[in-house]
Amino acid sequence: MERTYHLFKRILVANRGEIAVRIMRAAKKMGIESVAIYTTEETDALHVEKADLKALLKGSSLNETYLNAQQIVDLAKKYHAEAVHPGYGFLAENAAFAELCGKNNIVFIGPSPKNIAMMGDKEQANNIALQCGVPLLPKIQGSRDEMLTKAPNVKFPVVIKASGGGGGKGMRIVQKPDKLSKEIDLAADEANRYFKNNLVYIEPYIQNPRHIEVQILGDTHGNIIHLYDRDCSIQRRHQKVIEEAPAPNVPDLIRNKIIDDSLKMARHINYKNAGTMEFLLTADNKHYFLEMNTRIQVEHPVSEQITGIDIVKEQILIAAGHPLAYSQDDIQICGHAIEARIYAEDPDNNFQPSFGKIKSIHIPSHPHIRIDGGSKAKDNLNPNFDPLLKKVIASGKNRKQAIDRLHDFIENYALFGVKTNRELIFQTLSDRDFIKGNYGTSFFNKKFFKLLNEIKLKNKDIKILTAAYLLIKKKIKNKLSTEWHNAGHWRINDSYKICLEKQWIEILVLHEDEHEMQYSANQTNFSIRDTQIEENSISFILDDEYMYMHYWNDGKGLFHIQYKGLVWEISDIPERREKQHQDSLPITKTLNAPIPGRIIEISVHEGDAVKKGDLLMVLEAMKTENNIMAWTDAVISKIEVAKGQHVGLNQLLLEIE
Repeated sequence: MERTYHLFKRILVANRGEIAVRIMRAAKKMGIESVAIYTTEETDALHVEKADLKALLKGSSLNETYLNAQQIVDLAKKYHAEAVHPGYGFLAENAAFAELCGKNNIVFIGPSPKNIAMMGDKEQANNIALQCGVPLLPKIQGSRDEMLTKAPNVKFPVVIKASGGGGGKGMRIVQKPDKLSKEIDLAADEANRYFKNNLVYIEPYIQNPRHIEVQILGDTHGNIIHLYDRDCSIQRRHQKVIEEAPAPNVPDLIRNKIIDDSLKMARHINYKNAGTMEFLLTADNKHYFLEMNTRIQVEHPVSEQITGIDIVKEQILIAAGHPLAYSQDDIQICGHAIEARIYAEDPDNNFQPSFGKIKSIHIPSHPHIRIDGGSKAKDNLNPNFDPLLKKVIASGKNRKQAIDRLHDFIENYALFGVKTNRELIFQTLSDRDFIKGNYGTSFFNKKFFKLLNEIKLKNKDIKILTAAYLLIKKKIKNKLSTEWHNAGHWRINDSYKICLEKQWIEILVLHEDEHEMQYSANQTNFSIRDTQIEENSISFILDDEYMYMHYWNDGKGLFHIQYKGLVWEISDIPERREKQHQDSLPITKTLNAPIPGRIIEISVHEGDAVKKGDLLMVLEAMKTENNIMAWTDAVISKIEVAKGQHVGLNQLLLEIE
């Protein structure tokens, strides 16, 4: 007689943003109700909108809300949720939370508390790798003094890692022995903040390895399968930005060894639910076990796209006691998938998180593009949370087709109001080494300047952007108050200047009527006709060539126009006004908080002399540590904040003489 299995009627999603929306989508397809948890600042959040029920979290800080295990379990009981899905981050790899769920007869959708504790402790995980014969890099462990004693026997550079967690937190690369002591202390402090565990260890630092991982699924009936491999080497701050599956340019022999080692370890610990084995792969194709993530991962969609397996659905079924419906022979690779993470951050400013209100979004439709997102147009981005906005996943019959599709999508994907890494991703997808699959974890370190600075405007580009600006300006001219606009309507032979990316362009009006407009930009003539302007998009024919692009006007004379996949800034502020403003700026004597957050390190004291570029303090915001550097040579006269203090936007941090 065939056994039937129970399926949950309602689950609580103990997360927010993109992954919460993703879990709710899977639950809805399965006929399962979802409960969203949220704070008072998130009443209009997308994950709250998508849920069947919503449960307000009491408190304001993360510890009081999304990290409050007891409150979340209490809400699950209050709303009669049979299970809790933790997503990733927050309490996803917290064994105590999983155990607390079990004690309250709530199913934790993930591995057992034992699995979480075992693989979350790096020392235990490394011992399991040794027992299974999986290659490991040599480790230096023990107390701070013990590690410093053993360090002279190690070849530098080395990397310090947190024993109690991953994700780049508590990870520091040390180039010289004299820096090791301080970096151990800083890594231990960071590890304690994120994982409540200040233990760290040291291992050799491999220059520019590849980051390869294997997706695992295990059920409660002893079945364990893999969904092949992924490459997650394109990273910034040790956190992933672009991932793809399967990993390119990996010999089948090496790929199979990595997969076999992953399965050996998963079987050894009798692993249940979704998990990921992570490895470093050297240039000479030697692989070393890195860590195991006992949860769903941000990059799981690329594995879903090439195998057709809904990993979140499988997580829910496994937690409900269902056996895997697939054998390993059923899992085949179909095509290629690549994912780009769109973050609210400023690559030009050391990837500092960007916050504020999203003013406008345009998401192109494409049959081979999947969007996983947790934000929407007009959202206010909260500096307390991860700056991930959306994940864009492209699929193709091969790697080239997947890259081309992602490139085309990103070129036309527009987001205004906050800084993002969209342009950096766009440039990466055109990079020759990336296209060839010749890259490692140091890709951005080596290519950053080239990627963000290699696009130069040609005369035709200037003409196109000027034409777009003129049309937008005419549409909104009654809303602005610039000097030349107040003079009245443009007249034939009117001449004025605009600034495009620090280039001054002289514009001459040659002819205007309801059918056609003719102008001259830097003595190059062009005509515009058949114009159509929407709220944030514009189309027109320029000298018989069709143009379509997106724009945003900040209302203060600055126009943002997306063209060739990049956003260009055009200002109608007269040159003399900008020059006068610059000339009148006093020498800055104070430092204000560039973003709201928490001061986690102060590296200077009052009376210290600092050089331009010296580290002053570290401000944590959006789960990212931001180094605040000295902007000039100076002496610190007064420090206005303390370590651990929460600060608001533009709050005074320190003063210099």
